[in-house]
Amino acid sequence: MLPPEVREAYTNRHRGGVPSETHHCLMLDTHPVSIQVFRIHWLDHLDDQTIDEVHRVVSAVVELGGAVGWLQPPARTVVGQWLSEWQSAKITGRGGLALCRDNEGIQALGCWRAGPAGAMAHVVELTKIMVHPDWRGRGLGRMVVNALIDTAESHGAELLTLGVRGNNHGAQALYETCGFKTWGVLPNGVAVGDDRFDVVRMCRQVRLPPSAVIHGSTAGGLGGSPIRSA
Repeated sequence: MLPPEVREAYTNRHRGGVPSETHHCLMLDTHPVSIQVFRIHWLDHLDDQTIDEVHRVVSAVVELGGAVGWLQPPARTVVGQWLSEWQSAKITGRGGLALCRDNEGIQALGCWRAGPAGAMAHVVELTKIMVHPDWRGRGLGRMVVNALIDTAESHGAELLTLGVRGNNHGAQALYETCGFKTWGVLPNGVAVGDDRFDVVRMCRQVRLPPSAVIHGSTAGGLGGSPIRSA
């Protein structure tokens, strides 16, 4: 029998509601010995425990060659500085870092950042999405991606983009199930020593204003230029 508070949270989740103590979503892992409750929290303050737990996840992912921006496991001070930058982004409302926790600590994370003010301000990049190797295959990656999508959309995002290493087919499949489509490939865009890998770029349109006029790549319009013969 589940504890009352866990049973209520699980019921709310499947009815479409979200308990007030969770920021976005909750998932149960039915382990034969214990029940793990996963929640998404947003980085709004920084302390030593958070730095230690994120450093643990990042180091484990990088040690296995994960394409998350570091070729070698970063020092704890580097992770602390990186987290401080995302804390600042959360304050501005133009970005945020999602932390997926259970009763043992942080097990997954991911970030979103809106484009600079101007013509690309409606475009949001999802980045640094990772799950500790010991916790893969339990749906935490999907939890993080869905939380990033929901929050970015609530902040006015129209178009979401992300990049993934070409040989990371598992991540590409995950993003596809979350509504992303491949729009381009940068050949040999990642260099790891003498190894070269493609960068697959993916996107998802989450909304368009009713007044939006779609021009696509047709000739004419603001900033256009005529096609010149060879």
